[in-house]
Amino acid sequence: MPPKKALQHKPAGQSVGKPASINKPTPRHETSGNPAHSKSNKRKDPPGQNGGSNSSNRGSESGNRAPKRPKMHEVRSIAAQKSHAALKDGELNVQSFVGSLSYEINALDESMRRTRTSQTSRAFQRVPFRMRRRAAAHNYKKVPRRLRRRAKREMAEDNTPTVNSKTRKPKSTRARLRAETARRLEILAKRKRLQKLKSSGADKEAISTRVARPKIRRNVLNNAVITARKFRKRQLSKTWLPTHLWHAKRARMTPPKEPLWRFAIPLTPTQKVYRPTHRIQWEKGAMAWDMSYMSTIGLYGAQNIIQNILKSLGLTQEALWNDKARRWRSGAMHWTGILSRKTKDSIHVIGPATIIWNPEGKLDDAEQRKQFRQLYIRIHPSSFLETFNEVLRLAKGQNPRPYVEDLRFEIGSIDITGPDSTEALLGVLKPYFSKTESKDPHGLKFESLAGLKDPGALPLGCLLAFSVADPRLRYPPRQVALPKTTDQNAQMALLEVISTLRKEEATKPHRLFDRDARFRASRLPSQRALNRRRGKGAPGTLLEPTMVDPPIPIILLASRHSVDSQSSGTWTVMLPWKCVLPIWYSLMHYPLSTGGNPWFGGLDEIRHVTFERGLPWFPGDLPGTHAGVAWELEERKARHAAWDRMPKGKRVNWESLDLGAGRKGEVGVGWACDYEKLLGLGEPNGPDEMVVDGKDGDEELTAASQTRKQVALVNPLESITQVSKSAFATYLLPTSEPIPPASLVTANIKILGRGVPTTCARIYRLPDVKSVATSTQAEVPATNPPPHSKVEGKLPLNLRDQWLSRMPSKGNTRKKVVMKRDLDLETRQQLLAQQLLAPPAPYPPLPPNSENINGHPLCPNEEDLIGFVTTGSFNLRDGRGDAIGSLSATKALEELKRYKNQKDPAARLCVVRNAGQNIGWLAKWETI
Repeated sequence: MPPKKALQHKPAGQSVGKPASINKPTPRHETSGNPAHSKSNKRKDPPGQNGGSNSSNRGSESGNRAPKRPKMHEVRSIAAQKSHAALKDGELNVQSFVGSLSYEINALDESMRRTRTSQTSRAFQRVPFRMRRRAAAHNYKKVPRRLRRRAKREMAEDNTPTVNSKTRKPKSTRARLRAETARRLEILAKRKRLQKLKSSGADKEAISTRVARPKIRRNVLNNAVITARKFRKRQLSKTWLPTHLWHAKRARMTPPKEPLWRFAIPLTPTQKVYRPTHRIQWEKGAMAWDMSYMSTIGLYGAQNIIQNILKSLGLTQEALWNDKARRWRSGAMHWTGILSRKTKDSIHVIGPATIIWNPEGKLDDAEQRKQFRQLYIRIHPSSFLETFNEVLRLAKGQNPRPYVEDLRFEIGSIDITGPDSTEALLGVLKPYFSKTESKDPHGLKFESLAGLKDPGALPLGCLLAFSVADPRLRYPPRQVALPKTTDQNAQMALLEVISTLRKEEATKPHRLFDRDARFRASRLPSQRALNRRRGKGAPGTLLEPTMVDPPIPIILLASRHSVDSQSSGTWTVMLPWKCVLPIWYSLMHYPLSTGGNPWFGGLDEIRHVTFERGLPWFPGDLPGTHAGVAWELEERKARHAAWDRMPKGKRVNWESLDLGAGRKGEVGVGWACDYEKLLGLGEPNGPDEMVVDGKDGDEELTAASQTRKQVALVNPLESITQVSKSAFATYLLPTSEPIPPASLVTANIKILGRGVPTTCARIYRLPDVKSVATSTQAEVPATNPPPHSKVEGKLPLNLRDQWLSRMPSKGNTRKKVVMKRDLDLETRQQLLAQQLLAPPAPYPPLPPNSENINGHPLCPNEEDLIGFVTTGSFNLRDGRGDAIGSLSATKALEELKRYKNQKDPAARLCVVRNAGQNIGWLAKWETI
């Protein structure tokens, strides 16, 4: 049956009122008389002989379907004319030929000009890769404003279907029923609210009551907060961060059934950020993290009581309690260090923490001891329960007894680092000034930090506490006017501000310690109310704070990194939990002066930044703590599950690993940092002990002792203790006490040559040179065997020299010796003599991997194992392999005492071998 569109192309004089008969075809105006082409060709049919007729039919029958993007075809078409007019009777007319040629050249030039200025790419292809989305072509508002008009025009030309979520109608029956039910429930709820308002008799004379504050119980743990009420069922076994809904759309989160430290934490963004993270730290930009999962503990009581508790937590340094630390105790700066607790046998490390005092007025010494003081302990969530129980235990033993509060869900925090981090905070955090004379001095000093590139340049423990206005009032944030780097006056003014921060004393209490101030700040106006206020004013005007907009109390902490002074410092913003989301939105949309917006990171980016700075990451790099033990056990399960999932032909066979010199099998468990083997844990009996049968009366005691040993050895890692760098240095003194046997120390390992270490890599010390016993008989002197002599199962005697020869020298570089082919007769005779006088090759020949492994020296034996790598990768900054490892404190101390001169080039050398490999790499370790 011919298409219905054929009725529109009837010849003149034919009636259109009667429809065409089905049996008789409708006559058409065709250039060809072939009836085979009377039907419309489909797109899949091959073109016929009469191509022009088919094309004309297609064009006439699909008149309502415009060709796709005709403008692009018109722009790229090049006009041309036939040049045969210049040839006449075999003669070339030069004037006509040049004229035709100039016309083509002008047409080609015009086509190139139009093509260059035309839309060679769509608007959605003109944005950076981080702004591209898979479904972005359906919404022109997803591109920057300068490209929106162009994107809208392209979508209209291409007839791109657009969908508006507000006007979208439900398509399925179930969706229609849900929409209708939701509409009816909304009407019913509105009626109930009106009836309740009328029945209560609420009028102008009614008494207005304030909203009840959330209860904070003392000396007990508080209940978790629910971030989104409609998703409360998803938060039964975990807690969402204030920015969870924002992160869940842009990052990979922890699995729903496997939360991390009882929080749903973003692991890494969905876009590629590995190299940008490195550039942000050392070049330009900023990166922020929502660190609201960091726990805060409040301690309140008399000052002398709080000092006793802090000293019991490991703050025993004399410099913390003399006049040098007076600014810290007055609340003008913060302290960051390691907390510890005392046990029966030793001192157990808890983890890193930050302590902030709340300032108070100036009083005498006697009054100051009885004064009520407040402080915050900010600690990692993995060690929160251990710290809270220890502080609570210490508080119960004091008189008068202080009280402890769990402020995990009261105070949130945001970390931001990078050269442009200060600029981003200046553009978002605007100090709250109600009156001209009530300007906060800390707020004024914060605004005077414009142009600061590194927060680490501020004094150690710098702290700024003031109140800021709701950043949504000035949304979208504007760029801050920064002084030029060539302006000497601005740089000198900045240095003066930094110098004044070193001597400043805190006189006013921090408002973040005030419970009422935190509660008022959490009652921010809704976004709908702000939009209503913004709509009453002129477009582009900024909203001013009113009585409805409460101030947001914050505390800014500037931290530096002691290992590397070149790395950028970090800003930490502590603020009420419910105020994190508004500030986060503005921070992510701030336009940096160097281009782009601040990036956001997850847990993997925190580990990456810490690794490149050469610092240990807690708890993964501190296995001597309870939190580190729990992390190591979880990682063991994950690595073993990944190894078990691999086919047998592709995974590492730990038992058949050839380590050379007849040694087979991996040292310890291949997928774990086997501290049990390193420290000799998990063995109920020593190698020299024997089990002796007891008498009849001692059978019960023997059984009880064995049961006690089995219970104690359920988790051998619990007996490991962590030794800090300062404590490890004290054990080097000759008058020091012996170091605990089951203790670990953290070290930074630098690979001296090639090789990239990975997690669970084995760390060996260089083997000792074993001296050969001299003979007692003078006539038969004992001689050292030749270096090539090999005994099955033993390492070469010159193994230490082989590793020392691989240490790179600073001045001399090895040059490859090229032997000349045309040697004279004398040189040939010398080479022949050397070959004849050389010792004969051993027979039978040595087995493979007996002297070396593909030119690499053999790894030392198991008795030279001193530690494991907890974090290892390629360091983009240094351009070589780098690692953070945990060493046995006893063996590390023996290694240092072996060398009288610590500047000896062989001191602190080690060999690093990845698990499952038989090749080691020379490296050097330093305690951190």
